[in-house]
Amino acid sequence: MILEINYIIPTILTLFPKQILMQFCIFEIIINLYFSFPKKMLHFKSHWFLLFFFLSLSNFAQEIADSTDASLPYTKSGTIKLDSAKIRSKHNDLKTANKFYSDAIKDFKKAIKVNPNAYTPYYYLGIAQSKTGDYKTAVTSFTKALFIDSTIGDAFRERGLAQAALGRDKEALSDFNKALDKNIEDAESFYQRGMLKAKNKDVNSAMDDYAQALELKPNFEDIYLKRGILFYTLKKDYVLALIDFNSLLERNPENNEGYLWRGKTKFNGYDYKGADKDLSRYLDFEPENVDALITRGAARLTLNDNSNAVRDFDEAIKLDPKNFIAYMNRGTAKGAMKNFTGALEDLDMAIELKFNYSSAYINRAAVKFASGDKKGACKDLEKADGLNNEKAYDLIKKYCKEYQ
Repeated sequence: MILEINYIIPTILTLFPKQILMQFCIFEIIINLYFSFPKKMLHFKSHWFLLFFFLSLSNFAQEIADSTDASLPYTKSGTIKLDSAKIRSKHNDLKTANKFYSDAIKDFKKAIKVNPNAYTPYYYLGIAQSKTGDYKTAVTSFTKALFIDSTIGDAFRERGLAQAALGRDKEALSDFNKALDKNIEDAESFYQRGMLKAKNKDVNSAMDDYAQALELKPNFEDIYLKRGILFYTLKKDYVLALIDFNSLLERNPENNEGYLWRGKTKFNGYDYKGADKDLSRYLDFEPENVDALITRGAARLTLNDNSNAVRDFDEAIKLDPKNFIAYMNRGTAKGAMKNFTGALEDLDMAIELKFNYSSAYINRAAVKFASGDKKGACKDLEKADGLNNEKAYDLIKKYCKEYQ
């Protein structure tokens, strides 16, 4: 059985990068070698010998190509340090990470000095500069990389990230668009563009970008988190927010931020026990988050777990002594425990910190009613009504007729 030439030649040629074939005349060598073999050597049994022979030749050609670029050792050294820095950052060893980033930058600059026409050192230099917060210089590095080769979308995306960090949203959006023009399957660019649009309150368009990114990368954890936050904060759609946070935590049960946002979402969805559980999980690792303490305290207050609610508000006030919400909620919890003196002190402080806090007037009125000060309670309801509190008018009609 004889192998036909038009079968073996394409097989061999696919083993060689085009630039290597052209630069080192390997194409001509292959053709000459191929036709120098006697016909009888093209027997099927010799096929694998020829294939491995040409594969070895291909690898040798690649080594020759690599060795001609004197900048390559510096670039490789820099990328290794860049990877080491990322690992250190994940372990919160920022001092060592910054040292690696600094050393990587030096390596990439050496590579550029040796070969100023190479794309890769400029690209990775920009990455390292961004990681150290030097976004303005990073933009310059990415721009130089793109001047050398503007066909690669990654540099546009990374320059867009640096532009966004500098507050240049228009330029960042333009770069993300260009990145997607180069590679429409770049999930990261869809994600970053969605983040930028969400920041500028272009909610529906941001949602479209997040959906595109998830279609390309279904396990993209950050998108479930960011889209869930978008549903929670801007859309006020707690059902869809909960779906995203559930999806996030199914994929990564160790994502602590997911527990924070799911707990807050459950609270707004009236699942107070679920909120308590999720926020407790979060606070195990982040015990000084005031927002989480207040929300868990509010969930416990609603569940009539008043003593634990007071403890949460105590911690929140220690961390943030001027937090009027914490004072109001603690006063409400103390009132439920019939500690009327302590309740009024906290509610007075809440109003002192925020004089137009209508909810504090409503809650102080409730404590005054419970302690027998009906006249004082009605005065507070009138103040709340003057601040356009929706509940105040009905409460005045029900409880304060004699004072009208």
